[in-house]
Amino acid sequence: MSAPALNLLVFRDGARQASGSNLKAALAQSLQLLPASFHANEIPGALLRAGELECALSDCRAVIEQFKKITDSLAAAMVNSAPVANRSHLLEILSATVMPEKLTVSAPEGFAYYALHPLAFAKVLDRIDALPARVMVVGIRGIGTTLSAITVAALCARGVQATRTTVRPAGHPYNRHTDLSPEQLALVKREISSGAGFLVVDEGPGLSGSSFLSVAEALARAGVDRERITLICSHLPEIEHLRAENAPHRWRQFRCVAISAEARRPAGAEVWIGGGEWRNCLLPHQSQWPASWLSFERLKYLSRMREEQRFYKFLGFGHYGSEVLQREQQVAAAGFGPDMKIESEGFGSYAFIDGRPMSAADISESVLARLAAYCVFRVRAFATHYADLVPLQQMAEHDLHELRFDLPVKLLLERPVIADGRMQPHEWILTGQGQMLKVDSGSHGDDHFFPGATDIAWDLAGAIVEWQMNSGEAETFLDMYCRGSGDDACIRVQDYIRAYTVFRCAYCLMAANAMQGTEEQQRLESAAAGYGAVLMQSDLVRNQRADG
Repeated sequence: MSAPALNLLVFRDGARQASGSNLKAALAQSLQLLPASFHANEIPGALLRAGELECALSDCRAVIEQFKKITDSLAAAMVNSAPVANRSHLLEILSATVMPEKLTVSAPEGFAYYALHPLAFAKVLDRIDALPARVMVVGIRGIGTTLSAITVAALCARGVQATRTTVRPAGHPYNRHTDLSPEQLALVKREISSGAGFLVVDEGPGLSGSSFLSVAEALARAGVDRERITLICSHLPEIEHLRAENAPHRWRQFRCVAISAEARRPAGAEVWIGGGEWRNCLLPHQSQWPASWLSFERLKYLSRMREEQRFYKFLGFGHYGSEVLQREQQVAAAGFGPDMKIESEGFGSYAFIDGRPMSAADISESVLARLAAYCVFRVRAFATHYADLVPLQQMAEHDLHELRFDLPVKLLLERPVIADGRMQPHEWILTGQGQMLKVDSGSHGDDHFFPGATDIAWDLAGAIVEWQMNSGEAETFLDMYCRGSGDDACIRVQDYIRAYTVFRCAYCLMAANAMQGTEEQQRLESAAAGYGAVLMQSDLVRNQRADG
């Protein structure tokens, strides 16, 4: 089943419509709350909001030259570990900025999910030999907006004259192209005549590398010598595996420098258990290990103290992490999860739980009751008004077609929520006192994978599939949920079972394709086959009912 994996949908477009006035007010509040003295934990939140808003304004081609001073000032404060200069002036600039009422914003994935610290793009300049006296920085929107400001601030701190602009590559993800505006072309020509070097900054590269390549090649078409173009990215890619057309040959025409792989973390986060290593701590036999797309796991650590050991997890920088923390704390307050507290560097932590991950073999009426109560809690605590089922419906139809499952699916939206998204048994810890606690409850329903905001039926379906409920257990579970919530989900849950299962199947196939030649590939392919079997069973049940 690996061949169709390259044409499967698992990543969602995280772009959303937001109120320009609300974004403006949020940035103003962040600026007003900045302390008079430098505080490392406060600057990132304001910087991320400024970069997010600058990116959105750039995408709608608003005039942003004055607004860029806000992003640049916050970036300079972070790079130089100094208070923000002329904060009142920045507030005046923000107040004078004409803000469209509707803007499109996307979460910068590295800042929100993968502990990409902005300062990593300042320190990476130490790896570039003989920086020229002038440099033009080109950021790839979205996250490249903030990263371009950080890079310019770091260059200026080294005595380099630097300017920046940002671009938005367009087209198919594996074949992006970039067009420079007339103003940008004029800027590039001016910098060429001044002997400048050019840095292209972004997280990634992703599976294709085509965004980086499209920007570098746009600069080359504008007359920049290729040897004066340097790609600064979050990791060095395996060039031969990049999916863009003729990617290896194209990539080798440019110099590439990657930031340090060592993430910033709180002082107590000492023992790395990310990348699937947590399974070594909690599951003694590899046969019990769930499959994982290791490179997309959030960073995780343990403290060394055995008496009061704590578990550390990256939540996100700025407001991205605050939203996850708030959800985790609500889950804890309701008695469903461990008590999370905020740490530095975008992390949260909780006391290491004395217990074991659960398995489908633990299914019982009390387990069904706990799962149902948790779904009742989520439908009340995390209701939302911005769920859009169109992308999820399209994903389900597309992946079913690509994987050759001739199954209808029609998703209904009755109770929109921020879903948990991870209802697998191993995400529940059974404590020594016999209590079921849900871990990892705040982030996966709203990250860059599907589903995004959706109906609670997604989590109901996830529980039914992952706990391998038979028809009687599923009926009991849904009845318990209905009695607690007043929501009879039976009518719509079958379609969500299909959507959930085909998503998980596609996810595992994509992950296996990305991890070829590893032990994890085998686990992922086995998991994909299991989800495929569920879909086959679903098809069989449907045909029997039709025949009956």
